[in-house]
Amino acid sequence: MICKSKIASTILLASLAFGSSNASATQTSYVDVMDAGYLPSQERVIVAGLHGLVGLLEVTQEAATLSMIPETPSVDFTSLRVVSDTDVLLGSSNGMLYRYDGKVISEVQQLSEYNEPILDISSNESGIWAVGGRGMISKSTDGVTFEEVIIEEVSLPLIEFPAAFAADWYIGVSNLDSDSLEFKATVNGKPAIDGEDYILYPDEGFIQFQNQLDMDPAPTIKTKFAPGPPFRRGDVSWNVVMLNGTVVTLAGEFGMVLQSYDGGETWVRRDTQVTPREPEPAYWMAGVQKGEVAVLVGAAGVNKSSADSGMTWEENMKPGREGLFGVALGEGNLPVISGAVGLMGAMSDDGEWQMADRTELKLLSWIKTPVSMPDGSLLVLGGRGTAITVSDGKISRLPMLQ
Repeated sequence: MICKSKIASTILLASLAFGSSNASATQTSYVDVMDAGYLPSQERVIVAGLHGLVGLLEVTQEAATLSMIPETPSVDFTSLRVVSDTDVLLGSSNGMLYRYDGKVISEVQQLSEYNEPILDISSNESGIWAVGGRGMISKSTDGVTFEEVIIEEVSLPLIEFPAAFAADWYIGVSNLDSDSLEFKATVNGKPAIDGEDYILYPDEGFIQFQNQLDMDPAPTIKTKFAPGPPFRRGDVSWNVVMLNGTVVTLAGEFGMVLQSYDGGETWVRRDTQVTPREPEPAYWMAGVQKGEVAVLVGAAGVNKSSADSGMTWEENMKPGREGLFGVALGEGNLPVISGAVGLMGAMSDDGEWQMADRTELKLLSWIKTPVSMPDGSLLVLGGRGTAITVSDGKISRLPMLQ
């Protein structure tokens, strides 16, 4: 569980108020916002989405009014990052990175050789990182020139098996490097014999215990591996990149949570669990980090949190089985989540989820993108022109006008 605050979170959704709407004929229901961020120089929220959508939202207590930026490329925009008071980077569904400088949108660089989507962009004082489909990772120090980062191997720290009975034990990763693999186990105090007491399947990522092994000491393993499914090294969709100083954290398919402390030269796997059955790994969709606190959310309501900048992770209660598409950290670093079919909620101090009343708020579409506003409130955006504000313990539905 993430760090608790001593006072009630101001973003609890137990007694949410539905804001009144003064929507007119100009209310839009066709805008699908995939990502957004507050742009200080414009004092507006810049939004990006499907069908070439790039625009500026003026948010008041009555409405969110959208002004389209002219002459936008005819592409689907999938990610966005405000990198300065004036500049915004925009990721597209075909792997092209664009820049908005407050006046025009221009091409920066093609990041994916397979034309896969750019799914997340993050930046801080140490640089800019962009990630996407089929193992796409790029980094930049100036936001102008990006270099490809290829993860050829990842270190799996020493893991102790929770039991030693005869079974197929999966370690959650495939494509193990046989040369670096160190498996230690004993049977009746003597070293276990490969092929007799156990069999290694490095490509598939499991060890078959054929006999009962000793638990004093427990079997251990450490190795290096290539991320991806068996026999398909590097083929991972990276959906999340988070930065804290020089620490880079990636998350995506196959429950992968990787970290680098040296600019992507070396990587280490986090959140590894050994199970006596084929695992059902999380599919991470979104993440957020504020200092040492980080949260990941994904498909089927799975979500985890870390209080030590991603070195260790703890599973949180699921708010349900629906997919979680977005997350922000509110008061007390408690997460606010959004997701499928109008899902919205916030975690309370005791780790319970307080969920919004979708019927009252007339939430019909997916909600994906939380934006931290200058006044401390959250603006949460999604499909079909959905715009929601979370402030002072209340949530309100705003009409999106154009």
